[in-house]
Amino acid sequence: MKQMNGQTILLGALVLVLALVSFNLYFGKQDVEQENDRLTEQVEHLSVKEKQSEALYTQTEAFVEATFEGDSLRYFTESYRSEVEAEVTEAETMHGHSRSNTEDLEIFNISVRPAEEGFQVYAIYRITLTGVEGELESPGSQRVMYLMSQIHWIEEQGEWRVEAHDLEPLTSGEEFEEALNNG
Repeated sequence: MKQMNGQTILLGALVLVLALVSFNLYFGKQDVEQENDRLTEQVEHLSVKEKQSEALYTQTEAFVEATFEGDSLRYFTESYRSEVEAEVTEAETMHGHSRSNTEDLEIFNISVRPAEEGFQVYAIYRITLTGVEGELESPGSQRVMYLMSQIHWIEEQGEWRVEAHDLEPLTSGEEFEEALNNG
C-alpha cells in the first residue's frame, strides 16, 4: 500500500507539474501573440507614416518650385487659398504686378514632422533673383537668398494640401557666403 501511495503521490505531483508547465506555456504563448499583434500594428502604422512622409517630401519639392513659378495656389486648401488671394490682391495693388524673376533653385533640406493635424514640413533652400523682368543692372549681380519655408500640410479630400505657409529669409546670400569664406 505504501508503494501505491508513493506512486499516487508521485503521479499526482507529476500531473501538477505538467499542469503548471502547460498553464505557463499557454499564457506565455498568449502574451507573445498579443505582443506580436501590437508590434505588427506598430510596424504598419510606422510604414504608413513613412509613406506619407515620402509623399510629402516630394510634394514639398514641387510646392517650393511652384511657389517661385507663381503656381503655388493650386496646393492650398480652399480656406487658405481665399486668405492668400486677398493678401496677393492687396500687395499687387500696392506694388503693381512687377516681380523679380528667379532661377537656380536648390533645396538643401526638407524635414517632415507629424503634427496634431497633418504634418509640419520645414524646407531650407537657396534661390537666385534675377531682377524685374529678368533685367539686371550688371551681369553677375544676381541676388542670392537663403530661405526657409514652414509648411503645414493637411489631408483634404484625399489629397495633401497646404493649410499654412510661412516663408522667411535666413540671411542674404552675400552674408551667408561671406560667413562661409571667413570661417
